[in-house]
Amino acid sequence: MRRAVLDASAAVHIVCNLPASAQLLDTLAKTALVMAPSLYLSEVANALWKYVTHGSMQGDEASEFLSEARNLIDLQIDDHELVAEALVAAVTYAHPVYDMLYAVLARRHGAPVITMDRRLASALEKMSITAMLG
Repeated sequence: MRRAVLDASAAVHIVCNLPASAQLLDTLAKTALVMAPSLYLSEVANALWKYVTHGSMQGDEASEFLSEARNLIDLQIDDHELVAEALVAAVTYAHPVYDMLYAVLARRHGAPVITMDRRLASALEKMSITAMLG
């Protein structure tokens, strides 16, 4: 695959070695360019923080996983380049703006979105954007 957009849900599955992580890594290995909006790292960090607050991991482990998640992407696009279009998509498809940042990035580049988020995948389908679920 030439290029793909990686969302935070898939990245967290990969770095935490959750179910489907091997399949997700295989997909990434076949992708020449992995992209994400700048929100990606904040979303990954927030998910890791939840694991720490629930006692599933330690803070230093979460920091290591965040670094690993950063290394999964090749290109990070500033949200300000996507947000106006993401707002229109959010209103049109009744889906949160933060997810639409991934959708808009994928649509602009003709790329699929690699995700574990079934709700996002459903919205992507309505937008005629390929969702690659782990």
